Amino acid sequence: MSGMKQLPVVAAAAANGGIRKRIGHGALVALVALLLLPLCAAGGQVEFVVHVSVDGLRPDAITILGHAGAPNFYRLRAEGAFTDNARTDANYLGTLPNHISQLTGRAVAGAAGHNYGDNREPPAHRTLHSHKGAYLASVFDVVHDHGLSTALFTGKEKFRIFRQSYDGSHGAPDRVGVDNGRNKIDRYVCMEDTRQLLEEYLAAMRAAPFNYSLLHLRDPDSAGHRYYWDVTPGSEYMKAVRRVDGMLGKLLRLIGTDSRLAGRTVLVVTADHGGTYGSNHTILDSRKNYTIPFYVWGPGIVPPAADLYALNRHSRLDPGTGRPPNSASPQPIREGDVANLVLDLLGLGPIEGSTINRAQDLEVRGGPSAAAPPP
Repeated sequence: MSGMKQLPVVAAAAANGGIRKRIGHGALVALVALLLLPLCAAGGQVEFVVHVSVDGLRPDAITILGHAGAPNFYRLRAEGAFTDNARTDANYLGTLPNHISQLTGRAVAGAAGHNYGDNREPPAHRTLHSHKGAYLASVFDVVHDHGLSTALFTGKEKFRIFRQSYDGSHGAPDRVGVDNGRNKIDRYVCMEDTRQLLEEYLAAMRAAPFNYSLLHLRDPDSAGHRYYWDVTPGSEYMKAVRRVDGMLGKLLRLIGTDSRLAGRTVLVVTADHGGTYGSNHTILDSRKNYTIPFYVWGPGIVPPAADLYALNRHSRLDPGTGRPPNSASPQPIREGDVANLVLDLLGLGPIEGSTINRAQDLEVRGGPSAAAPPP
């Protein structure tokens, strides 16, 4: 998809008359059609990406529930591309460090990492940039600076680190085209009650859909910490996973019935970490902690029920039961792949300074990486 960068923005500018001054109407129509040809061939232009991060979700909780207990997760599996064997950051299993990776496309540690390992609620004066000593660009920067809308809906107060980092005072100046200001997050909502949070999110999407939004669902993590990550059917943890499945059902219904969203929206679902029964999610070498799901669903995601490692066998390596370091080559699919995948789906280039999926070569549409290697 590398040849499609910024096409939504270019096409919109053409349609709004930015190119009309220099060419006739017929030529304009032909130009827009030519620009959109690759998008149509790939299954339709993506205008909206909904990024759902399910806090503390173990992939085996979904498979234990099965289709009867988790019909919406199973719909994503049947109609999209997925893996139950993605990885967190190799060295950190906390909620904030891994969500920062999801939004910046960086590992936690190292000179190129985001370097934010603290999982506590941040003080009011702190930003990601002040903590690292340099500006950390994010998905919000790229989407916003191209004139598109952004949102973050979360169930945890500690996520205010993103609001503090990308507000009108701390976001970077917009140097792409029209100046859209420094506030990179158009709508930020924090509600501990996930049901209420979801209804607020759905109402906002009905009113004016965000081109990119992160919806953070905390329920499995909350149940896991209180009752441990017990995947026995009927446990409190499994009830929480079933509640999230119901929330995904409401989200899928909205996407399918709203004329602005239908056929133009990709849903990406992943997690920040799993959890171990009788413990928590901090033990680095526990497979139950570092193994997470990664689902992609929407127009052009082909073939259906595709295994993401099979689609990407020339750029990613299934780690089996292992925990490969962030320096391994090739890498497993990680939650940090989300950031530049989102931008790729929207036709935008990678985040400045990112290292995970910087080449935007995580294929979800049966592209070149899925093809057989040359003889």
